[in-house]
Amino acid sequence: MQSNNIRSLVFIALFAALFIIMSSLTIKLGGSLVPITLQTLGVVLAGLFLSPRNAFLSIFVVIVLAAIGLPLFSGAGGIAHLTGATGGFIFAFPFCAMLVSIAIGAFLRTSSSKANKGLAVVVFFLIFELFSSLFAYLPGIPWLMHITDFSFQKAMAVGFYPFIIGDALKSLVGAILAISLTPYIVYIRSSTVKRSNQTLTIKG
Repeated sequence: MQSNNIRSLVFIALFAALFIIMSSLTIKLGGSLVPITLQTLGVVLAGLFLSPRNAFLSIFVVIVLAAIGLPLFSGAGGIAHLTGATGGFIFAFPFCAMLVSIAIGAFLRTSSSKANKGLAVVVFFLIFELFSSLFAYLPGIPWLMHITDFSFQKAMAVGFYPFIIGDALKSLVGAILAISLTPYIVYIRSSTVKRSNQTLTIKG
């Protein structure tokens, strides 16, 4: 059980670091308060490889570290940044990673994930697009409106429409990686829960 916990901590730290790296790769559109980053791809990868709990923690720990002042989001940190215009998106990311992980786990348990690669690509893409991208806009856009006093139309023009194509491309990249690395994904996901499942089986 102890080695299982250590393995989980290592993977949480690894994907937290990956998310930080992807957050640092930023393109700022002219006049936009919301930068283009690879953050959602980091969320995709955390949800893809980790259990729901670990996926959530891998992103949440970055938010906690940023809250104490570490410049982990595009070179910025602190409470002021986390509660700024992009705050709604940032606080959605741990939940996005968790939902991606839940959906991926459910799909990998089906026979369709192995029998039909074309179908699998479509399902992976839809999971990533729905839970790592579109879900983040549910709190992200209202929070942007609250902070900036933008109308809904203005907030969508600034914080949603410019990112649709980029989000789709990142989801597609995630789907391709998921197909290419499925055996490793299954192994890593199972390696952090296998022993606890065995313990439950023995106790049952």
